[in-house]
Amino acid sequence: MKRYISLLVMVVLFASFQVSAQNTKTNAQQEVVNNIKTVKFKITGITCAGCSNTIYKTLKQVDGVIEHSVEYPGDVAIIEYDSSKTNVKALEEVIEKKGYKVELIEDKV
Repeated sequence: MKRYISLLVMVVLFASFQVSAQNTKTNAQQEVVNNIKTVKFKITGITCAGCSNTIYKTLKQVDGVIEHSVEYPGDVAIIEYDSSKTNVKALEEVIEKKGYKVELIEDKV
């Protein structure tokens, strides 16, 4: 009888651990989703596809940038990023260090 009770206790504990782990995973996923933001910049100084490629490669190296595009012609960069790892100011600065002027067009939360 003790054996069956011990087995039952182990099964219940295992099941509750699985539910707890699933809830933790769901909460962590929701936190990541909450941190994702999108920003749109107008970039002055892009004169060719090579310029847009330079900016694209630079943004690719920034920790926290998830997806991005640099449009030429149009001179616009759209960047999706994890706000727990980077921010709008840091993104502006990395582009400006390459010699371009950055103007914030839109900041979506």
